[in-house]
Amino acid sequence: MTLNPYKFCKNTKGANMLKFEKYHGLGNDFIIFLEEEVKNIDCSKLAQKVCHRKFGIGADGMMVVGKSEKASFNMIFYNADGSRAPMCGNGIRAFTHYIANNNLTHKDSFEVETLAGVLSTKYEISDNNFMVEVYMGQAKYESKNVPVITEKDKFIKEIITTSQGEIELSSIFMGTTHSVNFTDKLENVNIEVLGKEIENNPIFPVKTNVNFVEINSRNEITVNTWERGAGFTYACGTGCCASVVLAKDFDYVDKKVKVNVPGGFMYIELKDKDVYMTGPSEKIAEGYYKFK
Repeated sequence: MTLNPYKFCKNTKGANMLKFEKYHGLGNDFIIFLEEEVKNIDCSKLAQKVCHRKFGIGADGMMVVGKSEKASFNMIFYNADGSRAPMCGNGIRAFTHYIANNNLTHKDSFEVETLAGVLSTKYEISDNNFMVEVYMGQAKYESKNVPVITEKDKFIKEIITTSQGEIELSSIFMGTTHSVNFTDKLENVNIEVLGKEIENNPIFPVKTNVNFVEINSRNEITVNTWERGAGFTYACGTGCCASVVLAKDFDYVDKKVKVNVPGGFMYIELKDKDVYMTGPSEKIAEGYYKFK
């Protein structure tokens, strides 16, 4: 006789057993729930618990698949610390993968509502690889939109003082707040110290994601990201987009760029001001999470 562990989990008394699936995009990992599964639950607290790598399942973020009046689905995203984030580049690829795996639509392209706007996503399965192309919108440069506290209209190539010395920083909004530093050698950057310090710099009223970028060629760069509310991550889709947008502005790269990250690589393509991201998603696990 084969036992079904889910049967016993679902009948556990004194706790909510929440059906989840876990995905990663180049090592950036996420736990995903359907909206009806987490109804009447404080999702901020749930995210903190479920994302904890010792006492929970462990992830960089949590997503809820919700209904939308503006698009096919609503992507509700929480960082590991329970804070809401407008959008997540690797997250939307994992979100797309979840939609496809659970047959929530029979289309291979659809629109997703986020706090950063409605984005379009298209997937393709080839040799068991799930690849997603996402229209990421356009970057916003205005300081008030980043947001960053400054008297200047834009915060581009500005010098800030840190415990590691003065560094050059450029900040834009690319679905979420990103600050980018171009460096000759990534190996010389203490991301644990510098990333956390810049994230919490008081000039960023809602904190900031921080990307350290090394230019390899006109068609290739390497990016390490310190993610707001999560810390060091193996990949950051919006961060890669922001890095390529600024690298192109500074004439460091061409319009289509391979972006290396600790978890692998993705491609970012610029079509005028429009930004497109293409990269993989992989399902890791599914099960039931005990939430008291």
